[in-house]
Amino acid sequence: LSFLERQPREFWKEDALKFYPRAHKVGGLPTFRKLLTILQQGWAEPATWYHMNTYHFCFLYDILARFCFNYNHDNRVERLQTLPELQGREVPFDRFVEEFFFNTVFLLSEDEYNALSREEKESRGFTCPCQFAVIHGLAPTREELELRASKDYPYSIYV
Repeated sequence: LSFLERQPREFWKEDALKFYPRAHKVGGLPTFRKLLTILQQGWAEPATWYHMNTYHFCFLYDILARFCFNYNHDNRVERLQTLPELQGREVPFDRFVEEFFFNTVFLLSEDEYNALSREEKESRGFTCPCQFAVIHGLAPTREELELRASKDYPYSIYV
């Protein structure tokens, strides 16, 4: 986000399209800043588990895609400095998304999404109430920006 903020305001929309190819449809820099702040606040509260919605997953996907692209194109020394835990190996982006992104409905085009029946959407796990809004580029409401605290442990872990 800091890169966008450093650019002249008239380029923000064009740059958002490049750096946030999916999330740019639902808002610009102010929306991204709010999403980032909310996600960071959730991350800073390790005692509480949160449910994310399609807006959160879409924004995180674009951030992760850009990070992985840049990281995977760095040389080994730069990779070791950035993520020493990976010992210079590339981040397996597709595998990461497959294993940790429970909501990928935002990867569909409007036509692909609209062509699915309700049953097809549910069978693919596309059940988030705001998925229609994200796919069709509607700005999030204040409530849609917020994380929802979980009453139980929302994610399965396997070792």
